[in-house]
Amino acid sequence: MAEGIAVAAPAKINLILRVLYRRPDGYHELYTVFQKVTLFDRLELIPCGGLQLEVCGEIEVPRGEENLCYRAARLYFDRCGLDPGVKIRLEKNIPVGAGLGGGSSDAAAVLRGLNQLFGSLTEEDLFDLARRLGADVPFFVSPLSTALARGIGEVLSPWPTHPAWYVILCPEIEISTPWAYENLRLTTRREPPNYEPDQPLWKQGLVNDFEPAIFARYPLLEELKGELLKKGACAALLTGSGAALFGVFEEEARAEKAALFFRKKDLRAEVVTNY
Repeated sequence: MAEGIAVAAPAKINLILRVLYRRPDGYHELYTVFQKVTLFDRLELIPCGGLQLEVCGEIEVPRGEENLCYRAARLYFDRCGLDPGVKIRLEKNIPVGAGLGGGSSDAAAVLRGLNQLFGSLTEEDLFDLARRLGADVPFFVSPLSTALARGIGEVLSPWPTHPAWYVILCPEIEISTPWAYENLRLTTRREPPNYEPDQPLWKQGLVNDFEPAIFARYPLLEELKGELLKKGACAALLTGSGAALFGVFEEEARAEKAALFFRKKDLRAEVVTNY
């Protein structure tokens, strides 16, 4: 029997998040630029009989069939026509309900790890399973560091990765994505924006269409965005539907100094870069 393997599951931030219109199927058409960053959940996949999930870490997530890792493994084995045969150990570090894509990244890590162990599926097969698990999962299955995503987030195109450091703030607020969409101020159909790929997006103006409604409900988040800018970020933004925010820094030392300021206020602040 094969030995177990370790798989890293990176978080993501949205450098741009525009909601263009509500589609006839009820979903929303997006224009977003995903960026993987060096904040990770860690997984270990160990071949065994049956399907088991063990979760450790201070962040609470479902430990049974409701967990996206469990669903990803079940979907993989069903697609391969194999009896389930893995124990998943998930070390949870990425906050939940923060817009950082932790659950989607965990599911993608399970798919990639299982395929490394059992080698049954093509890349196209993995992407098909990823789309069935969630809109962000295909990005995490892909090898792309940065990607333009259309559709509901599953239609990916390469985008240049520009060097930067980010300070990610993780306040103890958990925002429901359905709530964010329900409160989105979307009155007219919008055309896709026109960004220049060769220039860093933070020099062209970062935008997240969820900010107005979320800042109105959680004014602390708007205050924190302002503090990031005061501490030297060249741009700052809510990621996904929140509640995490990030500031963009061009020098690691300035990012570390800013993060220390927020940590002294008992706020989780992570200094990360592109992954």
